[in-house]
Amino acid sequence: MRRLVVGNLSSNWSKLLRLLFRDLAPLGHSAKRLSKGRFRITLAELSDFSPDKTGRINFYDAAHEICHTAHLSRHADFIRSFEADHADIFARMALFQPSAILPTIEIVDFTDPRHRAIVEYLCIYQTVTSRKRVGRQMALLVWDAGQTEHRPLIGGAVLASPRWSQALRDHYLKWEPGFPKNSQHHNPKARAIREAGLNRMMQLSVACALPPYSVLSGAWLVALAPFTDSAQEAFAYAARKKPDPDLAVVVTTTGKGRSGAPFRNHRLKQLCRGQSDSSGNVFVRSEPTEAIPMLRASFKILLSPETVKLARKLFRPPYRKGSLPANKLNDAAIKRMLRRFELKSDIFRGNEIGVHIGMLTEETKQHIAAGTVRPTNRRLRLDWNRATAVWLRKFLPQSDSESAEHKEGRRRRYERARAFPEEQIKLSHSLDCPADVQSDADDSPGAY
Repeated sequence: MRRLVVGNLSSNWSKLLRLLFRDLAPLGHSAKRLSKGRFRITLAELSDFSPDKTGRINFYDAAHEICHTAHLSRHADFIRSFEADHADIFARMALFQPSAILPTIEIVDFTDPRHRAIVEYLCIYQTVTSRKRVGRQMALLVWDAGQTEHRPLIGGAVLASPRWSQALRDHYLKWEPGFPKNSQHHNPKARAIREAGLNRMMQLSVACALPPYSVLSGAWLVALAPFTDSAQEAFAYAARKKPDPDLAVVVTTTGKGRSGAPFRNHRLKQLCRGQSDSSGNVFVRSEPTEAIPMLRASFKILLSPETVKLARKLFRPPYRKGSLPANKLNDAAIKRMLRRFELKSDIFRGNEIGVHIGMLTEETKQHIAAGTVRPTNRRLRLDWNRATAVWLRKFLPQSDSESAEHKEGRRRRYERARAFPEEQIKLSHSLDCPADVQSDADDSPGAY
């Protein structure tokens, strides 16, 4: 905890301080009035909270939930319209049988209004919102073709062009900093290596599974879809202006912690069976260093309209207020507010965000690090049927020789999925009864 005292505040500035710390209470911050115009501020820090065994700090879940609830409210009209027009994508629990699940991949056609609507719905469904996608875009829908009388959507993966620079990713790939061409530090060879790697990379911004499949770790399976032949076909179209498009690397960030359930325990030995030269997992976290600190979630969105409005009222810019767009004026007013309270922008920071790099072979990493092209006969793709078989083991009965603990774990997942309330599958239920929502909180890449 950090503590400081702020004084000599007028009534309006005192009111603004109270509003600010009301909004930021989910981050553990607080302000206590000592006397007129004088307050003691207590700022929570990451080290104040204990992580679980995966390194995730669950304290910040409440802040994420507030942000997601507000996001749903802003898209309420679309949510209700989509669910009325596309009710066929949701599982019908009276007919749902986990033992019949048969996942199939469909490539999204962004010229198809139905496909675009499904992608938008999945982006809203994910509990950590993703930023606007830029550049190349591709998406894959995973359907359950095994159910009786209906074909529900398991979930989907949405990908876009990667960022030019991302320190933790670049460190893992051993890329030199990407300085602009007009910089004295510009290195043409390093830039060429970076461009070659980015041309063979996509950023996974959404890996989302709908209930009841989310209860069965459906997002774990969805996260593998970008490594299949179907994904390569989608990438070839998205990158059709590039020579020899080859999707070699998938990068993602986990918005609620250093790791996330969809990106853990994709064991290459299980999935590739001797075809990969690596023995670890598909996704590897890039570890922060002293020189490259961790990424942190930003909760600036917690600021209420009431707080921003008063900050703008008290803000006296050195220029005419109408000369700036509203969002930039808001930012300037918030910066002025923080200076007045002797605070820094890190007051909005929350949990760590993990950066994960996904690839199927160590050889791929070597090619990306060197800026070279993978030979056509060395471009390993994931066998979807094999990936599906590994996933099904998470909840379907296996051999009689397995341990009682594993049998019980599978049984619990199976029963939870079968018993999932149908009325809680759709997002409209979150709008109507937010306290009843059952979510798979880890199934969220971040907004990064």
